[in-house]
Amino acid sequence: MRLFLRALVVVALACTTAAASAGQTGGAEELQRFSGTWTSSGALLDTPYSKAGAATGTTTCAWSDDRLFMICQQRVSINGTLTRALSVYTYDAAQRRYHFYHMSSSGGSDSSIAVEDNRITYSDSFTDKGARITIRTLNVWETANFYRWQTDYSNNGGATWVPMASGTSQR
Repeated sequence: MRLFLRALVVVALACTTAAASAGQTGGAEELQRFSGTWTSSGALLDTPYSKAGAATGTTTCAWSDDRLFMICQQRVSINGTLTRALSVYTYDAAQRRYHFYHMSSSGGSDSSIAVEDNRITYSDSFTDKGARITIRTLNVWETANFYRWQTDYSNNGGATWVPMASGTSQR
């Protein structure tokens, strides 16, 4: 569970480095909002799926040479312990879906993300003692260079959400 929490916070702090940009038309162009260097900070709460503490991170994102992939390198410190990770974003035009791949030396994951106006939503789920647990991170932009993020969990299919962590990111 601790490894899951570390991956969750890396995603929350470092991978979600998009900035809202008015006038974008969707698709692969939405990935441009990830470009640049972002600094993040936040607080984790004590829950069954997170341990209270502080987190900071720096993420640098840039296009691959063929502009098919946005590649983000991260450095995240959780309660003073540094981790490094790599994330890749891409858009499948045929399916009209965004894909998010996250990896570190301890493993990796992939998922779809929802990109809507000034918000990106990352979701994942797992089973704990027979119950389906859903984790989501919401990133909501106030300006092109600043957003607030919050990670929550639900054990009832999203009827209610319990806060796990929150913070801000700026470019």
